[in-house]
Amino acid sequence: MDAIIRIAADFLTFLFFVGLAGSAAVIVISFVEDLHELFGD
Repeated sequence: MDAIIRIAADFLTFLFFVGLAGSAAVIVISFVEDLHELFGD
């Protein structure tokens, strides 16, 4: 049982960092697009 909990915790930690990286990528992309709108093409 302990091994299952440990594997689940590692998997959830992995998913957390994947989600964090995805969110950071979305923020960077939208920031760049906003800069293009502000300063024109």
